[in-house]
Amino acid sequence: MHDGDFGEDMISALARFGDGLPASVIPFAVNSAEQAGIEFLLAAAAYGYGRVSVLVAPDKRDELSSIEDNIDLANIILARLGYGDGMFEVIGERDPSAVASWLADDSGAGGIEAASFLSTGGKRSLVSLALSHLHSHAPAPVDVMALPDGAPFGTVEVNIEGCTLCLSCVGACPAGALADNPDKPQLRFLEEACIQCGLCRATCPENVIALEPRLDFTSAARNLRTIKEEEPFECVRCGKPFGTASTINTMVEKLKGHSMFSDEAALNRLRMCEDCRIIDMAEAGNDPMAEGVRPMPRTTDDYLREREEARRMAREAGDLPPEE
Repeated sequence: MHDGDFGEDMISALARFGDGLPASVIPFAVNSAEQAGIEFLLAAAAYGYGRVSVLVAPDKRDELSSIEDNIDLANIILARLGYGDGMFEVIGERDPSAVASWLADDSGAGGIEAASFLSTGGKRSLVSLALSHLHSHAPAPVDVMALPDGAPFGTVEVNIEGCTLCLSCVGACPAGALADNPDKPQLRFLEEACIQCGLCRATCPENVIALEPRLDFTSAARNLRTIKEEEPFECVRCGKPFGTASTINTMVEKLKGHSMFSDEAALNRLRMCEDCRIIDMAEAGNDPMAEGVRPMPRTTDDYLREREEARRMAREAGDLPPEE
């Protein structure tokens, strides 16, 4: 494949001043060489291409770190499956004769039975189809393959003893690899969807998530597996399930030294559902927002009675003449 006008000019130069492209070379033009993602490279290998060369202008070589990373990873995967190394490469050369010599080298051609799957769906599904074919025809197949750090495939390791099933990681995962269960407190994982972005690890408040770059070719990677599950925690007052035991116990442990939870009754409210917590606070009678006993409303009769009482006391004291 080649990058834009530079590739077209190179092919024209090879045709005009040389023997043209070898018969085994199929040119493929793209707007940018960075369009050659990992799905493109692995699919090309699965379809039986003996080698994929990405032709770019030398002055753009420094801008192609992403394609070079994809090429390195694709070469590692195929080498560890027994196909050999160097199936993918970047050619940054302006000399047509040098490019012609490079393309004429057919040492890497052949060796992989061509796949028949259709290139439909998203990039991730195309990667899955290509890897499945490459693994099934590999000279040295393995069930699980370790990959270098930064690879977009892998699993997550969770310290289940420290996990409280807060599910922060589920909300942070952009690929849907981590999932909950609406019917039961569960943390589940789909390895095939994981892109190893690390957002789950960064979001986890308990710091119990680690990443492991790898490729799992077994069916386990294509099925949701349960990482941790618990029975729902039941309210100690009414018995209604409203959380998980690990979450409630962790909350109680962290707040038991707080001034607002200094006594056991207040601390026990953390083990109650939202309704029972309010009821318990009202029954305790120590509401910090309470205003005391509400005074009786005063009426006109009260004011008249007080006036007569004041007059009576004034007459007894001689401040007013006696009534006639």
